[in-house]
Amino acid sequence: MEGDWFRRLYDRSEQPLGKISVDDFLALIRPKCREVITREGLEESLRSGRKLRVKFGIDATGAEIHLGHAVPLMLLRLFARAGHEVHFIIGDFTGKIGDPSGRTDNRRQITDQEITANIKTYTKQIAPLLDLKKIKVHQNSKWLSKMRLAEFFEMIGAISFGEVAQREDFRARLKAGSPVSLREANYASLMAIDSVELKVDIEIGAVDQLLNFMQVRSVMAAHGMKPEIILTTPLIEGTAGDGRKMSKSFGNYIAVVASAEDKFGLIMSIPDSIVESYFVSFGDIQENELDELRAFIKISPFEAKKQLGMLIVSLFHDKKIAHETRDSFERKFSRKEFSESDAIDIRMKILPSPLFDALTRALGDEYSRSQIRTLISQRAIRRISDGAEVVLGDQTDLVRAGDIIKVGKLHLFRFNE
Repeated sequence: MEGDWFRRLYDRSEQPLGKISVDDFLALIRPKCREVITREGLEESLRSGRKLRVKFGIDATGAEIHLGHAVPLMLLRLFARAGHEVHFIIGDFTGKIGDPSGRTDNRRQITDQEITANIKTYTKQIAPLLDLKKIKVHQNSKWLSKMRLAEFFEMIGAISFGEVAQREDFRARLKAGSPVSLREANYASLMAIDSVELKVDIEIGAVDQLLNFMQVRSVMAAHGMKPEIILTTPLIEGTAGDGRKMSKSFGNYIAVVASAEDKFGLIMSIPDSIVESYFVSFGDIQENELDELRAFIKISPFEAKKQLGMLIVSLFHDKKIAHETRDSFERKFSRKEFSESDAIDIRMKILPSPLFDALTRALGDEYSRSQIRTLISQRAIRRISDGAEVVLGDQTDLVRAGDIIKVGKLHLFRFNE
């Protein structure tokens, strides 16, 4: 069943924002922001009535974007829908340096080949969120690789060594005996060159970029430009709900390229305590709706997660798939109804094979060998045949080609050679 919050936010996401009032636009922006520098500057710029130049940058250091990366993109999306000039920077040059923000060690230098491969995936992954025909996509090597050394030194002359050395992340590394390279120390200056090149009015990014952004403002001011306005978004918690940010390193992420079912299932797994932050990050929530949203989540946390899952699936796929994904989830996990089409195909070189070997092949990335033995001893393994379920309770029971094996309540596998 389509819920009120999903319907409300989906319909709102489809509306153009070109004629929205400044006050209503600010009411959509503010809930998504952790820091605004400066609020007065933001309001003044929006009330000027001119088309603002809004920048967002991401380094080409990985092939896969996850929902944590997409949080600032949702804020950027609002500006694009309101008709402002959006500049999406792919950091192919800065990616070779590596953003030092929040790092506890020196980042591995990525190769040109890796960067080229990563760039190919980026625009495809952001396309569901941003209309690529209406934004400008740049690679910052276009100007950074051509900059003469004299120009670079003139640019970074606005930054004192003391300002760089006082960064908390650098101080923590030095205290721990981990070196900070001069390459990393100049990272924010290169970001500033991007902003000077594009004459940026507003920059959007995650809150861990704040120190970089402050240096960008200093460089712009030293060169007679109005410092860019900074809008930072929070670092959303990962799916484990253990307080750590969403990160591929922690294995607690939802990939943009994941299937609709995987996205929905992972959203259903998050703790109730972070549902609100996901709603605010991925929905066009107005300030005056926050109390109503909190009350809904508190009263109906399971339903809230279903509607959140539908919202996120609709963003990256479409509304029809969002409905189908919810229906599929409810059929399998609420009504415990499985069909043979739900089975995941597992290929094995030798069939028949003992049950333990077959399950190790199917579950080896998720379960240890001792956990698999426990599942068998707990009689949690069943063969499905003509709608009937037969318990397989011995490790040596044979799995044959074409067998459909149900593991607990969550897994269904079809084995074939």
